[in-house]
Amino acid sequence: MKKLNTTLSVISLLCIFSYGSSAEAEPSIVSFGMPHDVYIEGTYYGQQEIKFSLSVAQDNFVKTYSNGVVILGKKEKGEVVYHFIDKSKQLITKVSQGNLYRIGEFINWNSMVGLINMKPGTQLAKEKVFDDKNACTLYQVEGEEKVRVCMNDSYHVPVFIEQNGVVVERTTRMEPYRASLDEEDLLDKYLKEKYRYVDADDDIGPDAD
Repeated sequence: MKKLNTTLSVISLLCIFSYGSSAEAEPSIVSFGMPHDVYIEGTYYGQQEIKFSLSVAQDNFVKTYSNGVVILGKKEKGEVVYHFIDKSKQLITKVSQGNLYRIGEFINWNSMVGLINMKPGTQLAKEKVFDDKNACTLYQVEGEEKVRVCMNDSYHVPVFIEQNGVVVERTTRMEPYRASLDEEDLLDKYLKEKYRYVDADDDIGPDAD
C-alpha cells in the first residue's frame, strides 16, 4: 500500500508541472542537441498561463514555475536524479529517472530542459529556412498534425511552439549562463523552511517491498 501511495503521489506531482505536455507545451528533442549553459524564461499557454524560468548547466538544472513548483535535476553516477518541490504543500519529492520510467512516467531531462516532448523517433521537418521576425528556424513536427516549432539553432531552444495555429509556448528570454548551479544550496533552503522530504526511490525502486 505504501508503494502504491508513493507512486500516486509522484504521478500527482508530475501532473502539476507537466501541464501542457505531449507535442504541446513542454512537449524531448530527438534531432537537436540539448541546451546547456543557458538561462531561459518563457510562458506555457493552456487552460491557465504558467510562466517559467530555467537555468541549465552541463550536469544540472533548476526550473521554476509560477504555479509554485520547482524542479532540480542532476546527473550523478550515470543516473539522473530529480527533486520536485511543491511550495503549496511544502513538499520535496526525490526520484530517479529510472524509477519514473518504472511507474510509467516518461517525462525526462530532455523534455524538461528542451521544452518540447516528442515521441522517440519523431523528426522535425524544416518548413522554411529562417523566420527573420522571431530569429528562429521553423519546423513541422512529423506525425503531429498542425504542430510547429520555431527553433533557435544556437541555444537549441524553441522560440515558440504552435499547435493548431495557436501558440502554446513562447520563450521570452534566452542568454548564456555559465555560472555554477548549486542546487544543494537551494534544496537546503527549503529543508530549513521545514519542508517535508520524501525519497520516492525507497518505495518504488526494484528492491522496494
